Amino acid sequence: MPDSTIETEKATLKRKILGVKIRHARTRAGLTLKEVGQALNLSAETVSDIEYGQRDVTLPQLEIMALVFNVPMVYFWSDDVVAEPNLDFPTVPAMALRQRIIGVLLRKARTEAGQTQEELAGLLNVPASRIASYEFGRTDIPLPQLEKLAEVLKVQMTYFLDQGIKPNGSNGQVTSLDDIVNYTQLPSDVKEFLSNPANLLYIKIAMKLSELSADTLRALAEGLLEVTY
Repeated sequence: MPDSTIETEKATLKRKILGVKIRHARTRAGLTLKEVGQALNLSAETVSDIEYGQRDVTLPQLEIMALVFNVPMVYFWSDDVVAEPNLDFPTVPAMALRQRIIGVLLRKARTEAGQTQEELAGLLNVPASRIASYEFGRTDIPLPQLEKLAEVLKVQMTYFLDQGIKPNGSNGQVTSLDDIVNYTQLPSDVKEFLSNPANLLYIKIAMKLSELSADTLRALAEGLLEVTY
């Protein structure tokens, strides 16, 4: 059997297994296809296609599903228990911003690996303009393609994952006494903002951005400006 056929079959199987996990989490959370579709700005039919392995999901979409289903991202690769659903979240803006951040990280990894857009496009069998669109956050990156890009650029998928976009209490971290003292010294309006679960995305994205280099932040700003105008 040709290698390309084997790879296609593997990708199809992975897509179906992930779809089963998504469907299981959704039904355990008591949500309908329509409700999940509204959170993702997709039709119920598209969500159904994802669940039945007929359509690829993107990383930002999967992160939002984890939030909505109130499960850690690792759930989609393990058998973690599903908690109560969480629909109180700015899902569509979150996915748009995450896609742009992923694009910047992709461009950073590509340049550091000494690869051109044309070379990556050849590996994915897509036009070079598609890679450029990925890097500027204009086009969603199907998860299998992102995994392939990570493999080619020799980075882990955790390089693209925003570990902060999780339900509260799912990261296994214990609050220290110093954390509590620091929190109590914050202004009341800041504490109110931090205490609102709906603001979790903005806090974690700020933390993620603080870890990036000045060059990467500049590239992200340029990408955001280009999308805006």
